[in-house]
Amino acid sequence: MLPTFPQFKSLELADKEAVEKITKKYPPYSDFNFVSMWSWDVRGEMRLSVLNGNLVVRFTDYLTGQPFYSFLGDNEVNDTAEKLLEFSKKEGTKLQLSLIPEDSLQGLNLSKFKVDEDPDNFDYIFSTRRLCSYEGSKLGNKRTYVRKFIKDHPEFLVTDIDLQDKTIKRQIETLFLIWIKEKQISTEEAQNEHAALYRCIEASSKQAFLSTGVYVGGNLVAFWVIENIGNSYGISHFEKAWVRNFTGVCQFLKQKASFVLLNHDILY
Repeated sequence: MLPTFPQFKSLELADKEAVEKITKKYPPYSDFNFVSMWSWDVRGEMRLSVLNGNLVVRFTDYLTGQPFYSFLGDNEVNDTAEKLLEFSKKEGTKLQLSLIPEDSLQGLNLSKFKVDEDPDNFDYIFSTRRLCSYEGSKLGNKRTYVRKFIKDHPEFLVTDIDLQDKTIKRQIETLFLIWIKEKQISTEEAQNEHAALYRCIEASSKQAFLSTGVYVGGNLVAFWVIENIGNSYGISHFEKAWVRNFTGVCQFLKQKASFVLLNHDILY
């Protein structure tokens, strides 16, 4: 059970049912997806509460390390926003709510609150059918990449992967280290991403995950971890690939994995 505001609790795997009892009432928002929250709470700083029947989350900015508040729900939104801003002021944090979903703005008094769109945090929604075909002139380069990968690596293997399998975990670890080297990301960023990936794998035993891997010469060269969240939606949690040595593998992986998604009635 989640506490009532102003009481908060740290995020635990056991909170899944309570969180999704609220989030399932609304379209899928990645920031409020339980597995996403769990995966990226690598420092154990996330806090949860309920205010006016809305889910309140105390996030931490990945770049600055500063906490901020957000909420999902359409109940008494003006009172909810006001109380969260007052609470932020008492804590000495920024007087701004962030990552607010569109559904949480319904009925908000715009003469009292200033609302700005945040394109940097928009969710991207893709048609699974279109990823299967890469149809149309705008996606012509994707088809080209797929053809190149197949031509260069005709011995490829596409298969479901079990994230709980120890051998698969070792293969993922190897590919992850290759990905880090290719991306040349900072040590801190790499550590956070690594921790988030393995927290996601930890959660996969309790979720409806669809994970697809691409193998060349017995080596895992790409994988995609997607959660089936129902209502024709899937959410992409992690996708990694060995791009430098396997040109086109990302486009190839998306296309092949999308056929798997369609077989599970995931359209978006």
